Order: sequence, then C-alpha cells, then structure tokens
Amino acid sequence: MSHLTIGTAGHVDHGKSALVEALTGVHPDRLKEERDRGMTIDLGFAFLPLSDGREIPIVDVPGHERFLKTMVAGVSGIHLVLFVVAADEGVMPQTIEHLGTVRYMGVDAGIVVLTKCDLVDEEWLMLVEEDVKSLVAGSFLEDAPVVRVSSITGDGIDALKETIEAGLAGLSVEGDAGYFRMPIDRVFSMKGFGTVIAGTVLSGSLGDDTDTELLPARTPLRIRGMQTHNDSVDRAVKGQRVALNVSNVKTTDIQRGDELCTPGYLVPTPMTDARLQCLAALDEPLKNRQRVRLHKGTSETIGRLILLDRDELEPGETGFVQLRLESPIVAERNERFIIRGFSSMRLLGGGRFVEVYPQKNRRFRQSVLDYLEAVTDAEPDVLIERVMRHAFGEQRLKSMQDLVRSTNLKGDILEQGVVRLEEKGELVRFADRRLLHRHWYLGLKDELINLLDKMHRVQRLKDALPKDAPRQQLSWAAPDTVYDALLKDLDEEARVVLSGRSIRLSDHTVKLTGQEERVLVAFEQLGDAEPPAVFSMNDLMQVMEDRSITVQDLPVDLKANADIIRSMAGYALEQETFVEFAERQIMHRRALESVRNNLVAYLKDHGTVRASEFRSHLGVSRAHATALLDYYCDLGVTNRESGTHRLAEG
Repeated sequence: MSHLTIGTAGHVDHGKSALVEALTGVHPDRLKEERDRGMTIDLGFAFLPLSDGREIPIVDVPGHERFLKTMVAGVSGIHLVLFVVAADEGVMPQTIEHLGTVRYMGVDAGIVVLTKCDLVDEEWLMLVEEDVKSLVAGSFLEDAPVVRVSSITGDGIDALKETIEAGLAGLSVEGDAGYFRMPIDRVFSMKGFGTVIAGTVLSGSLGDDTDTELLPARTPLRIRGMQTHNDSVDRAVKGQRVALNVSNVKTTDIQRGDELCTPGYLVPTPMTDARLQCLAALDEPLKNRQRVRLHKGTSETIGRLILLDRDELEPGETGFVQLRLESPIVAERNERFIIRGFSSMRLLGGGRFVEVYPQKNRRFRQSVLDYLEAVTDAEPDVLIERVMRHAFGEQRLKSMQDLVRSTNLKGDILEQGVVRLEEKGELVRFADRRLLHRHWYLGLKDELINLLDKMHRVQRLKDALPKDAPRQQLSWAAPDTVYDALLKDLDEEARVVLSGRSIRLSDHTVKLTGQEERVLVAFEQLGDAEPPAVFSMNDLMQVMEDRSITVQDLPVDLKANADIIRSMAGYALEQETFVEFAERQIMHRRALESVRNNLVAYLKDHGTVRASEFRSHLGVSRAHATALLDYYCDLGVTNRESGTHRLAEG
C-alpha cells in the first residue's frame, strides 16, 4: 500500500473529532481553546492502526464555516475522506460546502459515516440516510459505503475500520513529475530543536541531504531531521505525513500555505489561468472582476476573478478564468483549487489551473481561449508543442528546466516528447541546448529578411551591412546562439550572403543613378591631381573647387549638391576608391599608390627622408606628409629611424 492519508469532512459539531478518537484512541483537538469550546479550530492529527500493524494518518478538519480555510488546508493531500453527517441533524449547510470542497480538491474516494446514531430511532436514521444519498448523487460518493456509528457507545466503529481498510486497499498514489513539493500546514517551535514544519508530501521525495527552498519567499532551507509519527526517518516520500526540523529560518518567517519545493522547479506567480466550475448550489452567478479568496494546497490568497469567455458564470457552468492575485503563489499545471467569497466566505466553486505563468490576458481573446482549451488534459506532445508556441517574448526560448516548470511533466516523458517534436521539425534546438518553436524561428527568419530589405533601401549605396545591424531591431532580443543559427541557416538557404562581419540580401546590388555615376567620374580626377589631393569628408567639396573639379550636368556651385556628393564619397570609401589612410585624412586610391611609388623612388635616390623633406617634395602640408610616412611605415614599406624613414629591407 502506498503512503495514504485519511481526512474528515462535515458540518460543525457532527462528531468528526469524536469519531477520530473512537477510531484511534487519540483526540485530535490539540489546542486548549478547542477542548474548551468542543469545536475543532485548527487541523488535528491522529494515526489509525491497521490490521497489518501499520498506521495511517487521519486529518481532522474544522466544520464551522469560519474555518473553511483550515478545512481546505486539511483536504489538500488526503486520499480517502470520511464524510461525516450527524444522524440527529442530517444534511446541514457545511455538509454541502464540504462535499463541494472535497470534490473540487480532487478527492475521489470516500466513506459516508452517519454519527450519533445512538440518539435517533431507525425510522429517522433511514430518512437521514436517504437525504445523504440524494446529496451525494452524481458525485464520487454516489456508490460509497454508508456506515452507521456511535462514537460514544462504540457501535459500528469496528465495521468502519474494516470498511476503511477495504477502501484503502483499492487506492494508490498516482505518479508525479518527481520533484519534491510539500504544502505546509503546521509551523511550531520545539525546545531543543527550533523550527519544525509539518505537512503531507504532495510529490517527489525528500532526503536529509536534499536541497529544498521555502516558497514563495524562495529561501533555501537545510533539513536537520525528519520524523513521521514520531519515528526518525532519512527520507520522506509522496503521500507520507512528515515533520521537518529546519534551520536558517524562524517560525515567524513561515506560515501555513507556504511550500517546500525542489529549488527552481516552481517560481512564484501573481496570476494563473484556470478552468473554473461555479458551484451549482449558488443563488447567483459569478461576476467578472469579483473579489475572491483562492485556496490551493494549504494556502489562501485574495485576488480578482477575471472571466475570460463570458460576462457571468452561472451556477453549475464551467468557464476559463484568470485569477489576478494580491500576493504571489506557487502552483502546478492541473493543480486543483477552490474559491470562496471575499466577504461571505462561502464556497463559490473550484477547478484546476490550466496555465500557471500567463500574460495578463484580455477577455474574449480567441487565441487565448483556443490555447487554454488545447492544453486542458492534453497529451504530453500536444502540451509541449502548445506551450512552446504560446510563449511570449524572451520566454519563447526555453531550456529543459524551463519546460519542466511550464509543463510539470516528468523528466523522461518531457525529454521523449521534445525529441519527437524535434524530429517532426516542430522544435528547434540551439547550441546552448535551449529550444524554440518552429513558428517563432521561421518568424524571426522572415523578420530578419524584411529588416535587411528595409535597411538596404534606406542605405541604398551600401553593398553590405554590419551583420549585427538588424539584430537590434528584432521584435525580441535573440541571444547569440539563436542569432548565429539564423544567419547560418539563411546563408545556407542562399537568402543572405555572409562575408566576415558583413551581411547583405543575396539579391541586393547597388544601382547608381546617372547623377551618382557622374559624381564618381568627377572623383577620378582626384586620383591624378597635382600636388596630391588630401582631404576629409568635411572639406571634400572645397578641395574639388580648389582643383576646379566639376561634375557634368551639375551646377558649378557644388554646395548646392552637397548631399549627393557626401553620400557618393561614403560609397567611394566603401568601394575603396577613397582610402582613409589616417584619421579623417583621405586620398584617392590611385593617388595614394602614386605617392608610394614617389616615396620609394625618392628613398632609392636619397636613402632617407624626413617629414619636412617629404612635404617639400610632394607639395603637401607637414601634417599630411607625416601621416603619409607613418601610413607607409605601418604597411612595411619603410622603417622609422630617429625621425627619418628609409626603405624596408626586402
């Protein structure tokens, strides 16, 4: 038998605690106030001995409507419910609410227990039993055994124990993703030990050496020791009730509703999307933006109910909602919850989380509704594919750990699904092992091509662009691994041409107008000018005027055509017709080669040359002569020696 937990449910003062005491010999009410008032306020715990010598925990929950929050905390993690109805009162308001609660929280096995049977006659007992059967019709308790007991006289207790054992024998704990989770339902301090927390392990297992963190605070915790039913153990597993002695945290820093979890498996979220059923017994529908209390696990959180697919959710109807919360929670996909009224505290409905990390969705958005419908009860491959495609912004790129958190699938099942989707081409895996849906990858490709086309049109005189230029304008920041893969694939597909640090569309060519062609022809005159023309981009037009260089069919006043001349000067630099041999000092390539030949010839005749001598020889300024000598020295044409230059050997 797996580790299972029994829980009670039922109206206040219907004898739940007395029933637990009759079954176990231990009264579960541990607070003085509870004993004084005869009413359970907090969760109580006892252990039921089984015929094979083992013991199973029973969680006793309060029945009063004011403590429904505590009741929900107790229901979380139970596998079989003892649904208690007092024979002298029959079905009462909290009887109905507790039935709805255990149904919504996913309990699917139980026993109907009629208590206080010693107080009524057989005829009345039969009427109560019929009322109870009518109440549970259509629920998981419809075919459940009904056991009559008296906790005072002990009548029926042995029969109930046998029925419990038979019910437990047919139950097993379902599999999980393997990651440890334990909602906390008790926090206290024990002298000599310090902080102790208790709960039922919801999934995975925990050992003495297992890393864990407290959520939603995200505080790392160290386990000093663990016990189950006062026995020390070195490992706690799913379904087992356990008390943990933890260090590094005070009792005031932990509260019921917090969780212990495998680090990184879950992160706090301020909103969730869910499929919600409105309680059929309600007198009025749920309304959009209604303030509610959300209960899941052992936590209670206040938030707003956003109806995504309708204006009102009528009693008994089911619809998609977004819960926008006032404080963050942690949850898994498909985890169950209930909601209560903010002021009335009455049960309003319950359901399951469908998306734990959503955007702030707009109402009636069909793409959102289609996604929520698709992932509800989806097979693993469908779930993975839809989660990857529905992701937004930078969250579209996911590691396997991200996918574990987004899908809550077991590791091996997730890996197998990802491999199948990769083979089908639905997912793309990059060098850093992260994944992207094909839809978004193809979209990035097309977006990059469109950006290049736009940039080519804006910068039409550039043969190529810096390869990172379009990256800054992509709709979301693609990291290096994605961007490099995009460029590589586009290059292999012959849609772009990569050359070093430059990129261009494969069909892009620079097409010059007639005017532009004539400006280039005019620039050629600078290649033969005497003395050599040295200029910057700012004084190019002045140099052309000084050298009486004109452009055919353009006005003599070159300043009137400054824009076209400057743009063509930039083009000439890119084409290496012009060469910037020093900072902001430019010459025509042919003129620069002529000066080189002139320098070599001079040095062959004279052996060395100084800047002042070279200035006079060329007829240029000293600054230009110095820059030219340094340029040729850097090229290895000359060697510099104490202010002079001579030809380099070889």
